[in-house]
Amino acid sequence: MKKFLSITSTLFFFTFNLSIAQKKNLDSLIQNINNKDAYIVLVKTMSPRIHGDLANSIVAIGKKATPELIKVLDNKNKGVIAHFILSEIWKDNWKEEICCNVTNIDNEEIIIINGLEVHIKDNILFSTIESLNKNMENWKKFWHA
Repeated sequence: MKKFLSITSTLFFFTFNLSIAQKKNLDSLIQNINNKDAYIVLVKTMSPRIHGDLANSIVAIGKKATPELIKVLDNKNKGVIAHFILSEIWKDNWKEEICCNVTNIDNEEIIIINGLEVHIKDNILFSTIESLNKNMENWKKFWHA
């Protein structure tokens, strides 16, 4: 019985510490992502894409990364990439839009990717703070549904 309790306690502490380590790793990854790691492929559909080790590491963590990503959706430097990472993680829950409904205003292209209005200017992706806030609320509703 003593041995069983010892093994159980060891497993609990190992699992708990592993969970804390993964959370710290996720926090570090999210702190370092940037919209520069996001891009869009316009072929038959409008497809959000990510590149770079940071973004791909977060995708590998999977759905458990959702709450932490939601926290940065309103960040002007991380909101687009966080949205694209969430879209990749949850890709089974949404459908890519048929290409290509692109609006051109003042040398900017504007498209909607999985509900987020994305602006493209000089090959840089960004969103307005209003769009980022609305998108954050949509992901919060999705996550709590």
